[in-house]
Amino acid sequence: GGLDLIFARGALAERMEAVEPAIGDGRDVFLPGARNPLLIAQAWRGAVAGRGAAEGEPSALVVIPMDIEIHADRPLLVITGPNAGGKTVALKTLGLLALMAQAGCHVPARAGARLPIFSQVFAIVGDDQSVAENLSTFSAFVKQLRDVLDRVDEHSLVLLDELGAGTDPDDGAALAQAVLEHLAERGAVVAASTHLEPLKGFASTHPRARNASVEFDPERLAPTFRLVYDRPGQSYALSIGARLGLPPALIERAHAHRSTQQRQLQELLARLDDRDRRDAERTAALERREAESAGLLARAQAELETARATAREAVARAKAEAQRLVTEVRRHVNDEWDRLKRAEKGRPELERARKRLAETAQRVEQTAGAAAPAPTLEGAAAAGDRVEVAHLGLKGQVTAIDGEIATVQAGAVTVKVPLQALAVVARGDAARGDVARGEGVMYSRPRMGTGLGAKAGTRGAVAVPGKSGVPGELHLIGRTTDEARDLLEKYLDDAFLAGLTTVRIIHGKGTGALRRAVEDVLGGHPLIAEHRPGAASEGGGGATVATLTQG
Repeated sequence: GGLDLIFARGALAERMEAVEPAIGDGRDVFLPGARNPLLIAQAWRGAVAGRGAAEGEPSALVVIPMDIEIHADRPLLVITGPNAGGKTVALKTLGLLALMAQAGCHVPARAGARLPIFSQVFAIVGDDQSVAENLSTFSAFVKQLRDVLDRVDEHSLVLLDELGAGTDPDDGAALAQAVLEHLAERGAVVAASTHLEPLKGFASTHPRARNASVEFDPERLAPTFRLVYDRPGQSYALSIGARLGLPPALIERAHAHRSTQQRQLQELLARLDDRDRRDAERTAALERREAESAGLLARAQAELETARATAREAVARAKAEAQRLVTEVRRHVNDEWDRLKRAEKGRPELERARKRLAETAQRVEQTAGAAAPAPTLEGAAAAGDRVEVAHLGLKGQVTAIDGEIATVQAGAVTVKVPLQALAVVARGDAARGDVARGEGVMYSRPRMGTGLGAKAGTRGAVAVPGKSGVPGELHLIGRTTDEARDLLEKYLDDAFLAGLTTVRIIHGKGTGALRRAVEDVLGGHPLIAEHRPGAASEGGGGATVATLTQG
């Protein structure tokens, strides 16, 4: 039997989409999105009996959730509003969910539900008048109230429906206020519904009481079943009477009988209702737009990540292709060098070697030509122009022109190349401005005899024409991280083709951004066998020493 009860509670919680409430010693009641379990069961019965919609669609009875809040410092909740608006449903929902929690059941509400422990739950709901017992509506209410007042304590929940009704409104309001004050003094948590105007004022001014009202849509003349806090509601008795078929003339006469003060109060409450309804609609629209924006942002982020992944794959493929081309060039150059060393150094043999190297360079240029070329200017280069020497992979400034031969300064490297091999990037003053701003590849001269001269005897280390001036160290101080990455990538290719085995990259200490950028490049570069921070004599933490692969 015990196990069956546990499984039954679990099945009920799952079917009602219920949550486990937090139970504690506090006096706060917080039931967001609370739904009446009896109405939920009625919806199930309607669906089973065929009174609801088709299978797979919601039942004709829709249970609208409401937020029920009672704070420990204000344990008296006075609920007002129109008839058939949901006041009694709110009271019954609170009582039933409190009892479900006491019985170890989950409650049909949203996550975050919180309830105290109640030793007693009292409810005076409905009309218990009895001719046989000589009890009027008011007499029956007083009889039940007397039993409650005799037994209530600080661990009790008290639910009072239509408090103060059934007698003279002034007397009923006075008695109801006294009852609420007494229950507050006893420490009970109380939720009461009423139509009496004095109780609305009491709940607005008493420090331990709070107003709430069930919302009513005056345009549709229908309740929304939503609880609105800190504002009393109006009864809409005349509007509801008209909707239920009372003659219009009768309704007009009733409006005329209302006092001026009462009419002004009703009009004020109507304006407040309308304002709150519009605010709720705006809030709902904002929440809907926020959800849509979040969806669009998530989709954009997913597309961005996909684009980044595609770009990374493209870069990886390009680097792999570049490495293959570099390896092929190096192998061809080494083969030609070995062949020249073994062969007779006659002019025909040298001419054949030059031709084979030219063919290799042409294949490399054709493959590299698949990439989009950098924009260039039309016309022959002149002294002072900034140019690109594509077949050498250099960018620099023309310092002199002798016939068909141009002298190009690319950082610390000076080369002489045919004019037709130059592509003009910038003219005259613009080019000098680029150099002044530090654009281009700026290598420093080796300090310790590094470079091709020191590596001439290294097996397989052959200098490619135009790369013989590659130094053993690269200065990056003053560069941005993006500039440093580009310069370092090109420098490593040049150093490898020049046959260098060890290079030093000088990045300084500073914020450490350049050092991290250098480590990122070196860590995944196919030409780097290993790298380490510089020793004290090599620049310490301001430099990184890298060993290139051989072969």
